Amino acid sequence: MKSRAIIYVLFLATVGPQLMSNARAAEPPKPRSRSEVEAVLAKAPKPPARRKLAELNVVLVAFKKDHGENEHDYPLWQKRWAVLIGGRKAGQEKQVNMYGPPPKGKKKGLTGAAKVNVSTAYGWPGEDQFEKADLIAFFCYVQWDRTKLAQAKQYLNRGGGIVIMHPAVIARNQKDLEDELAELIGLAWKQGQTRWRHGHMDLKIAASDHPICAGLPGTIRVLDEPYWPLAGDASKVTVLVTSDETISKTSKETRPEPMFYTREHGKGRVFTCILGHYTWTFDDPYFRIIMLRGMAWAAGESPYRFDPLVLRGIELAE
Repeated sequence: MKSRAIIYVLFLATVGPQLMSNARAAEPPKPRSRSEVEAVLAKAPKPPARRKLAELNVVLVAFKKDHGENEHDYPLWQKRWAVLIGGRKAGQEKQVNMYGPPPKGKKKGLTGAAKVNVSTAYGWPGEDQFEKADLIAFFCYVQWDRTKLAQAKQYLNRGGGIVIMHPAVIARNQKDLEDELAELIGLAWKQGQTRWRHGHMDLKIAASDHPICAGLPGTIRVLDEPYWPLAGDASKVTVLVTSDETISKTSKETRPEPMFYTREHGKGRVFTCILGHYTWTFDDPYFRIIMLRGMAWAAGESPYRFDPLVLRGIELAE
């Protein structure tokens, strides 16, 4: 009994604090105030007038859910962001926020963006979708292989836009493809090198002069999951946002690690977002600003085309 007690005390002293930290990290952050977010949006250029917009074809790619509650919910993102971006014609969802019920008294949010057509794909887009798409957004483990990499590269070379979100940076169970994926999207997960954690992050704007970052505060506090360090040629990407993460498992010293970045490939563009572990992150208006602008930028459009969607259907503090 005494030995068991000693083991239990040692467990509480070592593993226990991490478990408590993770438990606390599972609580969603409080909503941001409407006034602060509106002030940020006001600092950016206005979105183009409807008459100046071209028709935009967007494909949202998801796969089966593979994590716990409020984590990695690709199908829910696909259904609700289809309606957020494409409106009622894009789906049957009655809300566009990802976490919890829809805000009370808020009926707006289901009209979508002007002149945008959204389709969905399970795992990988079809040939006809590749032909018509201006933008393809991946939020899932893509199950990359060389055929998919070649098809994505061809699509980019002819001017297509790709968005990579959270686990899509991972060539899962395909270690030999990691460098090729990094070449395609700029930076990618490296088995045996890249780490992760769940918890609070202080996102820091690294490219305040980039149009995607216009008006954003210098530091943004969020609660999600970073991946770091990533493999790839950093000289080929533009890092937009970083998070200070430890340089090794045994060190408390930190350095800025990329969390949002862009890569131009042929005539095409890639926008990558490392965040997206928790469903509530998609309801953070600052995250939405970066994400929606990154999507518009990757499609070759004004980055501010989707700014009117930022506040739709989410809970805000007044």
